[in-house]
Amino acid sequence: MKALGERGHEIVNLSPIESKNMSPTVKQIQLITVDDLMGKIPDPFEQRKLGTFRAMINSSSVEHIHTGCIKLYENPQLYEILKTEKFDLIIVDVLLNYCVLGMIPHFKAPSILVSTFAAPSSLSAIFGNRLQPSFVPCVFLKYTDQMSFLERLGNTVLDSFFAIMWDKMIIQKSEEIYKKYLPNGYQLPGVDKIQANSSMLFMNSHFALNYPRSLLPDVIEVGGMHTRPAKKLPKDLDDFLSSSGKDGFIFFSLGSIVKAKDMPEETRKIFLNVFSRLKQRVIWKWETESMPDLPPNVKLNKWLPQQDVLGHPNIRLFMTHGGLLSTQESVYHGVPVLGIPIFGDQDLNVMQAESRGYAKMVEIVDLSEEKLESAILELINNPSYVQKAQALSKLVKDLPQTPLDKAVYWTEYVLRHKGAPHLRSAARDLNFFQYYVMDVAAVLLTALVIIIYLISCCCKTIYRRTCGMKSIKTVHLKKE
Repeated sequence: MKALGERGHEIVNLSPIESKNMSPTVKQIQLITVDDLMGKIPDPFEQRKLGTFRAMINSSSVEHIHTGCIKLYENPQLYEILKTEKFDLIIVDVLLNYCVLGMIPHFKAPSILVSTFAAPSSLSAIFGNRLQPSFVPCVFLKYTDQMSFLERLGNTVLDSFFAIMWDKMIIQKSEEIYKKYLPNGYQLPGVDKIQANSSMLFMNSHFALNYPRSLLPDVIEVGGMHTRPAKKLPKDLDDFLSSSGKDGFIFFSLGSIVKAKDMPEETRKIFLNVFSRLKQRVIWKWETESMPDLPPNVKLNKWLPQQDVLGHPNIRLFMTHGGLLSTQESVYHGVPVLGIPIFGDQDLNVMQAESRGYAKMVEIVDLSEEKLESAILELINNPSYVQKAQALSKLVKDLPQTPLDKAVYWTEYVLRHKGAPHLRSAARDLNFFQYYVMDVAAVLLTALVIIIYLISCCCKTIYRRTCGMKSIKTVHLKKE
């Protein structure tokens, strides 16, 4: 949005978050707040105890999304926008945001969908780009692209189950909401049809970080387009980190959705006890001003400029929940990672980081001081982790254009070519059986069975006749 605004495009942005330092050509409208959207999200630490599968099928984990959608459609300002605005292109952050897709047909403009992580097959398949479960792991599984037979079996089953549950828990309800609230809503097409008419899909993935996969020309990887060189830190923070000396410092953040202050007390004490024994200083993103028994080498901050901290020369380790943006930033700045996944795609992100050799994972549900301290010391004292991180950093930057420039180019390409229909693959119109030529295989198999059957019948007939001739000949010989 910022890059397009700087190039002179007039943009109307509907978002719960108002971004700073935007071009004057960007008009930001906040129809709902972050609290409206995230207010009733279940406790991530409690959800983690349920396990990935149970948390995934827990309907309460997505109820806040539907509540936010209803609040959006109950805002009269939205209908003023629908009446007065005209657009040449619609860009939608699509995952968990399906209820806004109903507005796209109203504007009669091309659209680009944005997936905030490597798009699951259920989304990319709409563009005719089905992802093979034989080497593309499901977002909820800790698999690499090198899977055993049982892993491929589990990946295939869960990938299909995920698509069904995603449709049942989110897409169908989202469709009901926009058809209820939008003018002539029940005449609007369904979510699948609106998505299938989109011009392009931007995926927040990078082939060097998220395992390589086959992509069509209208499915574009733009992972890392938010990454940038570090800027100078505020003086008090820079003084704390710069004075860490040769031992350096550790950066600990669980992101913006997970609130560290809500972690169980015994878990908090494990972190504090281990931090107190380290030579390194620790900068911890924490949502309150103070903490009981805080060691002198630990500093708390409610908010931190993450990329500027990651780019500091004294950093030794990034302790993170494993969010995709955080792992991309750690690679960009060449920093080893201790992953502590909580929910969603974080397990897969950390597993991918581990397989690349610059990270280790610990499980927060059964965390102990021994496990945590051992992992931290291994990452800090073994130079292979930082070497792998720095080598990968060079790799993700070695591109003909930055991910942001790439995203801008293809956005303007769709504008220039009125939706770029020439990029669309005929695979969009094929169902599952046609795409994998199962119908052809069924015909060929049937033909093969028929041929084998006919050959078998012929052989039996020839055998009977041959045996019959031998019997007649034997009788004649005996009479003679």
